[in-house]
Amino acid sequence: MAVLWSFRCYLSPDGTDEIRKAHDSEERQTRKKFHSRLKILAALPFEEWHNGVLYRELHGECFGLGEIKFKGDNVQQRPLGFRSSEYEFTILFWAHERGNKWVPLKACQRALERKAEVIANKDRTNALWLALE
Repeated sequence: MAVLWSFRCYLSPDGTDEIRKAHDSEERQTRKKFHSRLKILAALPFEEWHNGVLYRELHGECFGLGEIKFKGDNVQQRPLGFRSSEYEFTILFWAHERGNKWVPLKACQRALERKAEVIANKDRTNALWLALE
């Protein structure tokens, strides 16, 4: 499959790739599912992301964000991010969903704060380290 999309990850002020840090703390099976989900999304036009299974645009307090959806280690994994250019998606925060609640509870707030930082300074991101081809 051809890769249409590139992904970027949020960098903390000290230069830590927060998405890689969260990824590396997950079990192997969850890491593999994340990689698989990104490979699928990378090959699809954005209109096809919106099927409710792979990805979902968020509303309410989370407006302006989208969630990459997959289950790993019996937990609903919800990396949050936004479309940062025509064929680029920036992942801001790795959240989970339990009982229709965010874990941590302030996941959207933190992701939106990070989004504002990234919009102000794209150097607060780096390219995804995983190969999607």
